[in-house]
Amino acid sequence: MPSPDALPYDEIHMHIADDPAITAPALLARYDAMLNPEEAARRDRFHFAQHRHQFLVARALVRSTLSLYRPDIKPAEWQFAANAYGRPRIVGDGAGALDFNLSHTDGRIVLAVCRAPSPGVDIERLDRLETVTDIAARFFAERETRALFALPPLMQRRRFFDLWTLKEAYIKARGMGLSIPLTDFSIHFPAEGGPAIHFADGVDDEASRWQLWSFDAGEDYALSLAISGAVPLRPRQFQSIPLMDIKEIDCRILAPAKLVL
Repeated sequence: MPSPDALPYDEIHMHIADDPAITAPALLARYDAMLNPEEAARRDRFHFAQHRHQFLVARALVRSTLSLYRPDIKPAEWQFAANAYGRPRIVGDGAGALDFNLSHTDGRIVLAVCRAPSPGVDIERLDRLETVTDIAARFFAERETRALFALPPLMQRRRFFDLWTLKEAYIKARGMGLSIPLTDFSIHFPAEGGPAIHFADGVDDEASRWQLWSFDAGEDYALSLAISGAVPLRPRQFQSIPLMDIKEIDCRILAPAKLVL
């Protein structure tokens, strides 16, 4: 189980929770007790029960996981605030010691935690959209759409979601949301090494400062991670049930050649 000594400065940990499988009433009651009034109100505003359930598990995952690395802070004691673009950050006790980012899709939640600011993570189900080429043509950079449409049709869906999650991970790491146009940067896949980023003329960013990964998250999901900084980071993955169980699982980074299979 992770501890303060188990999160070196050169690692980034991803905690994965499959929320539909977490149903024990006593455990869910413990999760509910962690929520602050604002979180409880947000949970109750969801119309569908499955969305209320996922929100509850997600908040429990954030709070309980942060306390694994800072056991002096109880899960219910963590405090958060959002920046001008809505990205949450830790405030109060624990601020500056850890940073995190959260993503969820149908059936799965992923939390990225590290000591360096600021990670961006995104997970998507591969079946969540019926048509991907129209979305790519509208929102992706021209360089990306050319590469996407050059692929055989059977490969285009997987490439689309690899691109989508990498782009989402980048803008989440920037902490500025969709105020960054998706056409201002493009993701490409060199023959060697991981995914790389390229910026349009006039964009105030440097490609060399970014580390990007795509992971084998099973045939139903695409999962990507982004962070800036000069220190090379090593990703690790854990399967988690908040307050119950955590185990490390293989962290399978996709090679460029496999990103379109």
